[in-house]
Amino acid sequence: MRRKILMGVLAIALPIGTMSVVSGSAFAGKPKPPPDPARNCTLSGTVNFAAPGLSKNGTTDTSTKVSSVTTSGTNFGGGCTGSIPTQTITSKSAKCKGAGTSNTGPNPGCSVKHTYNYDGESTFASPTTLATIAKSLKKVSFTIDGVSYQTKTTGAQDLACGAEVGFKISGQVKKPKQDKAQLSTVDVCLGSDTGPGTTGNFLSDLGSGTGTIATAQIDPAFSTAVVQ
Repeated sequence: MRRKILMGVLAIALPIGTMSVVSGSAFAGKPKPPPDPARNCTLSGTVNFAAPGLSKNGTTDTSTKVSSVTTSGTNFGGGCTGSIPTQTITSKSAKCKGAGTSNTGPNPGCSVKHTYNYDGESTFASPTTLATIAKSLKKVSFTIDGVSYQTKTTGAQDLACGAEVGFKISGQVKKPKQDKAQLSTVDVCLGSDTGPGTTGNFLSDLGSGTGTIATAQIDPAFSTAVVQ
């Protein structure tokens, strides 16, 4: 009885408009934020090959069972701000059997048994590189214009970049929630390079077999990051 009387007093005391506000605010859910705008950015940075670098026959030693390629200074441009943190791509080295062979097949760098060979130019140019990229970069996190994204990689493939070597890394957005299921693509095209005996052109040096490529530059003229 007291509760009924109290509710009746409140109903009389409060204007109808006020009652509507109280009722609405009590039961309304938090509105879902709208999706972020589509992103189409250029990309620049450096790819650092495992020391001493890519060469015709690669490097052979007794300890490097796994080699790592890293990225550094990867930034967005073309009207976008933000960056991609350092990424690491790891791959198993070829186990040498001697006489120019390894567990993966013919390998000129494998002249001594019980050693490991890595960073061979032919290995970099093989289809296994695409599988290695997709496996190592299962999830990629980055920030564009203040929005933090996390994507799940769905595949990697070769990319035509004019007179450069390139890869397209496809993915799907997992975070933030309002952008979940949007598609992402990162195109990486390698232009110039550095290292002993190199000419400054990655594609040319990759095919010549005369130098050791320590780094390659991600060319912003062809490299992009897209979220849509």
